[in-house]
Amino acid sequence: MRLFRPLFGALLAALALTALAAVDATPAAAQTATCRPWCIFYGRSGAANCSFVSFEQCKWTAAENTDICMPNGQCPPQSTPPRR
Repeated sequence: MRLFRPLFGALLAALALTALAAVDATPAAAQTATCRPWCIFYGRSGAANCSFVSFEQCKWTAAENTDICMPNGQCPPQSTPPRR
């Protein structure tokens, strides 16, 4: 029986490594989410919604006289492609 003890330990270690290798090592969705660069500030309620990808999309959602679209201060600056 003592002959099988080292073999059993090695087999157990191999199974543990196999189980750990099967774990997904990719980052969570919250860590890889992109920042939405535009926010709408609702004038009547004072609430904010920073889920817009373009200024135009924000303006389409905004009410005519009470809501304001502004850049999201939490996003890193966006690089603009050079004009040709």
